[in-house]
Amino acid sequence: MKFSGYRHRFMVRMQQIAGSIMPGFCMMLLIILACDKTDSDHVVETGKIPFMIENLGVRFGPWDRSTNTAGDFLFTDISNVTRIVGEFGLRVVSYDGSYKYLPNMDFIVRDSTPVMAIAEGEVTRYFFQDGSNDYEIGIRSLNDPDFEVGYDHLVNILVEPGDIVAPGDPIGNPRPLFYGLGSFEIMISCSETGLSYCPFCVFNPDKIDSCRSQLIRLMEDWETFRSDTTIYEESAFVFPGCLMESMISY
Repeated sequence: MKFSGYRHRFMVRMQQIAGSIMPGFCMMLLIILACDKTDSDHVVETGKIPFMIENLGVRFGPWDRSTNTAGDFLFTDISNVTRIVGEFGLRVVSYDGSYKYLPNMDFIVRDSTPVMAIAEGEVTRYFFQDGSNDYEIGIRSLNDPDFEVGYDHLVNILVEPGDIVAPGDPIGNPRPLFYGLGSFEIMISCSETGLSYCPFCVFNPDKIDSCRSQLIRLMEDWETFRSDTTIYEESAFVFPGCLMESMISY
């Protein structure tokens, strides 16, 4: 994330001392200030077009109770599918039994869903993952190369290294799971700050309200379908689907 004037110098200093002096306090300041910027400050300071995302990679839609579909989402009553959207900052158990927080947002959709690019950029990372039998690709912004969007667990890849993509371009399909479902993840990271961000920190301001509303409706419909209003802790959200604004990338 870019910061203007004093805020930028302050953020850099906080990162320098975070490891040795009051790390918890410094990290709190990083998170508070991470989303607090204006596009005009960014342009004046850097001369760059601000990085922003235009969508969340999938199509939302009203819940059709006759087909149990909602845009690209398929509602199924499978016990091990608790969340149809995995929140940014969600605490999960690692393979070794320890806890970690997810620096990404993930989606369970129909396995035929064409996953869309959420921002402009150039494909700079592209590799096959033996363990999950799928691909991870990275698309670095041309407007602000400090930012990269990572797309994890994709198959049927439609792009190659060096390709230039625009928001909305199809880039692949989600990794198949079972019963016609697939999953994939998006992660927005910034090399300057070393942080990953909730998508709504860098969303197009002309589209953010509509996307927030669509995501909230999807989660509410999912809870209604599952007859469980405790799946998502909406009171803990800093943005819809985000339990944090930012966190250290890993």
